[in-house]
Amino acid sequence: MTTKAKTIDLKGKAYAQVPERIRIFREENPNGDISTEPKIQADGRVIFKATVLKDKSKPESASATGHAIGKVGAKEKDFEKLETISVGRALAMLGYLASGDVASSEEMEEFLKEKGERTELIVTETKAKMEKIKNLDELKKLWGGLSQELRDTKMLEDLKNSLKTKYENS
Repeated sequence: MTTKAKTIDLKGKAYAQVPERIRIFREENPNGDISTEPKIQADGRVIFKATVLKDKSKPESASATGHAIGKVGAKEKDFEKLETISVGRALAMLGYLASGDVASSEEMEEFLKEKGERTELIVTETKAKMEKIKNLDELKKLWGGLSQELRDTKMLEDLKNSLKTKYENS
């Protein structure tokens, strides 16, 4: 990237947002191409693949790909955000970034926040399901279907042990 990008301060680092990097890419590569392809997975996640080519008339010109994966529908514009992240990664692989990082601290903060919120929601939903269990067989079936991460949650482990004791003694 030869043009100086407008940046925002993100935790003390200069970060060029994806629309700014797209603008610069298009200015510097008028014959360039940015394409995206979503693939919807059976579990509802979407994988976006972005491909950036500096010159469409020269397929051997510099190119890069970027990917993003996530669930769509939990928040407004999830689909568009995943597409933007994949484009940002592809552009970063071609040197169109200001911070020197391929994943921005904003992306990492958002990822960790969403992961925490998602885990909290899943734990709450699982707890509610466990509280409706009526016997040891139902408990074993539900517990066996949980991820190791959920089984390692102290609150759920304590509830499981409580229910197990309750149903073993009844």
